[in-house]
Amino acid sequence: MDEAATSNDVFFARKTVSYMNVASACIMFYEHIITLDEEFMSIWQARWTVSKVLYILMKYSGFVQVGIILWQQTYEPAPGDTSCLVSFHITAWLIVISIGVGELLLSVRTWAVWKKPRLMGGLLLLFWLAAWGAIFAILAIFLQTVRFDHVPNAPFTGCFITFGNPIFFLDWLILLVYDTVMLVLILIPAYKAYKAGGSSQFVRAVYKDGIIYYVYLFALSALNILVVVKLPFDLSTLLTQMERVLHAVLTGRVVLHIHSLSRSNEYDSVTSAPRLSNNDHVVMVPVSSTYRRKSLHVQGPQTSIHVKTEY
Repeated sequence: MDEAATSNDVFFARKTVSYMNVASACIMFYEHIITLDEEFMSIWQARWTVSKVLYILMKYSGFVQVGIILWQQTYEPAPGDTSCLVSFHITAWLIVISIGVGELLLSVRTWAVWKKPRLMGGLLLLFWLAAWGAIFAILAIFLQTVRFDHVPNAPFTGCFITFGNPIFFLDWLILLVYDTVMLVLILIPAYKAYKAGGSSQFVRAVYKDGIIYYVYLFALSALNILVVVKLPFDLSTLLTQMERVLHAVLTGRVVLHIHSLSRSNEYDSVTSAPRLSNNDHVVMVPVSSTYRRKSLHVQGPQTSIHVKTEY
């Protein structure tokens, strides 16, 4: 009876993980469809830059990863087969690298909000390198302990991890700390702009997106830590793929929204002047603009704003 109950628990856990992976794949494809037109205008029609390459790597590596994960759920491994282990290693590194690229894009955006001081840029780069260096090291340790044992006469197919060191919860903890620091860095200028009376749609979008999305990412990392630490090991990867997809979705939305606003709000159709209130103190540089305009230096009673649409 106990053995049957345990088998049922394992079956339930593995099917739950499978359903969550399929749900994350649906979210990714749906998001791609509804943002494809904006992505074409903002990304694919723009010139090639480092930021454009990072965006494409962050987003489209997800399709490779989802394809591998869906294959894992239908594959029937034979005894001694290493296909599950190899594919798991590939997806694990893709998850960590793609999230790291997304965080780098968001960090550049945060740096731009602070008007891109060199010292801060260097410190943010060192912070990112330290965080992802630690994440890579922890992942490497975790992957050395991963096992996919063959289960004869199993009532389900697919590759399901049977053992691994739960140390990988530290990766989510580091990501949580990183996002907390970025949230604080976006809250400080947001508060200053609020006190100064910044009111343009562009400025509101910069801070609103940054604050809301970092809160979401913080919550996702916190949930992942709870799943790894508190739930049975069979459920330890329950939210891994979902966090990777939502991280790419939120980061992509930030990038595309800034591009959209830079086209529609940067210049008034009559005066060709930036639509910024006198108290808006934000400099926001998109990843790359569809329209390659020259830089302008606009001065107002309380504002000195350098507007640039590409870098």
